[in-house]
Amino acid sequence: MKRERPSLFELRQLKCIADVQFGIGSGDVLFSSDILVERSKSTKRIRYVYLNQYRICSYRVTDGFLVLSLMGGELLHSANCGNKVVCHPDAEPFIRKSKSLFSQHVLESNKNILVKDEVIITSKTNEFLGVGTAKLSSQHMQHLNRGVAVNTRKGKKN
Repeated sequence: MKRERPSLFELRQLKCIADVQFGIGSGDVLFSSDILVERSKSTKRIRYVYLNQYRICSYRVTDGFLVLSLMGGELLHSANCGNKVVCHPDAEPFIRKSKSLFSQHVLESNKNILVKDEVIITSKTNEFLGVGTAKLSSQHMQHLNRGVAVNTRKGKKN
């Protein structure tokens, strides 16, 4: 597929979506002026966003959400943006293998996490481990002892 620069309107739109989804300022962190987009062949809508040849996120057209890749998660983590979930050290090897994070292994989480939110998974020492989708709200993650809290999409290998 062909990669091209987004229009000024599309860049502004992507930044606004990121600010709503991950917090104010995250749009500027993820989408600088040198990003490239890849479009759908049939609809010509944005499907993927790239920075320096690395995919940072996908644009899910069905609901208008951004789906983070590892690179996008690392960018947000380094800028201290996004919804973060801190996991227990025992669960770290499983997160790195892209396995689910169970609620009994959640130590902390941002208070504004809702079901189906994109989250960044970190270790107790604030090391980036991976990205995933919340299956429970923040309140339930910390109080329940059973069930999947985060479906890990991609874990960062050592």
